[in-house]
Amino acid sequence: MSKPTIIPNWHYQKPSKGGYRSLQKLLKYVSYRENPDHRPVDLSDRWTDCGLGAGWKAVYEAAGEQAGPYVLAHHLVIAPAPDLMALVPESIRAEVVREVTERTIENWHVARGLNIPDYSYVLHDRDTDDDYGLQMLHTHVFVAGTIENSLGERESHMTHRGQVCTDRGGLNREDNLHRIARQEFELVLDRTIGQEWRRTREIEQPEPELSITGGIEHDIEF
Repeated sequence: MSKPTIIPNWHYQKPSKGGYRSLQKLLKYVSYRENPDHRPVDLSDRWTDCGLGAGWKAVYEAAGEQAGPYVLAHHLVIAPAPDLMALVPESIRAEVVREVTERTIENWHVARGLNIPDYSYVLHDRDTDDDYGLQMLHTHVFVAGTIENSLGERESHMTHRGQVCTDRGGLNREDNLHRIARQEFELVLDRTIGQEWRRTREIEQPEPELSITGGIEHDIEF
């Protein structure tokens, strides 16, 4: 299998005291983390509100109001490959990552037969840890623990292991998070810079280990 073009990681916080504390700590971290050049953070530019709130306090409160019996909120990291993002003109890189984030989150839910949930996300900018020091734009996404149905009622739903993993045939599923993220990012790359980038993915590489917490060995309800 080829080297991934994008890596989405999925976690969730439980509606417990520890879960609330962890969510608050994480929301503050993503809000105030510095950029690589230590520029002051402009929170109005950093947060994108897609229904869950425009800042960490609003997201924290909304997550509590929309929590399910097993999930307080979902946290996803959408991280396009830095070497591919380096091919994108610098002036539109942030917008590309925002577009890919929204298309991934929304189409993943649609593929699972669900309505689009309330969510919000933060754009982070950092450098990679290797010798190349490439820019590593990525987003932290927070998704409500329940989804509103056609009657305006909030419901919990099941998330299956195959929908968030890369092994055990997960990538063969139409509703797999990694599959959808790759499709969306690759479509945006084709439209933005053409298809020459595909040559950089011709060498086979092993799949990275998926970092997931929260009882992934079983289906969970959210």
